[in-house]
Amino acid sequence: MRLPSIRFLIGLGTVIVVLVAGVVLYTTLGKKKDDNTPAATPDTTLTCLGGSEKSELMADAKVRQLLKDKYHLTVNFQALGSYDQVQLSTDELNKRKVDCLWPSSASAQAVFEAQHQGLVRAENVLQSPEVIYAGPKGTAALMGKQLVQQRGNQYYIVNMKALLVEYIAKRQTWESINANGLNGPITVSSTDPARSNSGFTLAQLELNILATDDVFSAPNLDQARKALPKMRELYDAQGLQARSSDSGFQQWLTQGAELKAPLYAGYENQLIQQIAAAGANSASILKNVRVLYPEPTIYSDHPILALNADASRFIDAMKDDEIQTIAWRQYGFRSAVKVGINDVSVFKDINLSDQIRTTAPPAADVTLALLDCMKDAKKCQ
Repeated sequence: MRLPSIRFLIGLGTVIVVLVAGVVLYTTLGKKKDDNTPAATPDTTLTCLGGSEKSELMADAKVRQLLKDKYHLTVNFQALGSYDQVQLSTDELNKRKVDCLWPSSASAQAVFEAQHQGLVRAENVLQSPEVIYAGPKGTAALMGKQLVQQRGNQYYIVNMKALLVEYIAKRQTWESINANGLNGPITVSSTDPARSNSGFTLAQLELNILATDDVFSAPNLDQARKALPKMRELYDAQGLQARSSDSGFQQWLTQGAELKAPLYAGYENQLIQQIAAAGANSASILKNVRVLYPEPTIYSDHPILALNADASRFIDAMKDDEIQTIAWRQYGFRSAVKVGINDVSVFKDINLSDQIRTTAPPAADVTLALLDCMKDAKKCQ
């Protein structure tokens, strides 16, 4: 038997080496060319303008870490009133390099969409009902007039229209309804509705009640215009008001609660956030505060308006189960996207309602007319 020559074996080995090298090179290059696996998500910093009531949530170390580690996002959150942010011009948004807006109202979103184009994506991720904060004396007096009803441990304003028309508009006093220790005209205080959404949500609810025969209906523009002079009277009766939801509620609590203003409109989450932060000292807050749920009330949605694709990632990130749970348990924001997170039994001492009757806020044209009226009395005619 004749053995292969050394030259032949060397040649064959060279061919094999070349073939193997070619296969490896082809596999590597081909994989890079044809593999559809997405590249690693880049680290991105976003600038987002949002309502002040979300400042603490967005400063939370755990939330910031989750955004960075899981979603590669760092969010530069800047507090600004809902209607101030959605009425910024496109040029101003570009100048400030804004990636997203985070107002505290679906109505604010509607205003933005009516005045701008190019919105990449918008989705509501959090929500909080508008409530009226009161103290024990004011609550007892309103119950005596059948305006407030207690069911279990929760309190409901069952005749918001009578409260507005028969008591507030007619300038009745707390003394006239036997509110022991409370003085002055009956009003519902709030932040400045021309600047802050918690105050403006109250104004929207009042407009729904005053402009229509059905408190569960939002008025059209013609109905709204007839009620605007009365809305201005309610606005003027409040006097000087805080400009932001966060600072307004803090002032109400620290300056005596019902002794400062027997009725104060705000978000449900504001009290929850205070109680969570106070921990063992929360009893001193709760003994002076009652949460009254108007029937109906308006839910304040918190939609994120993404102005580019990177900001769209922020929407997805804020829907994360862990972030949503922190938003509820530490800051009182009800989830708008996750069923089962809004367990009111978590807050055993606050007496929150798990079933809330709501009405829809007005459309964009009515919202703008009301906003103009709050800013300028001449536009209420």
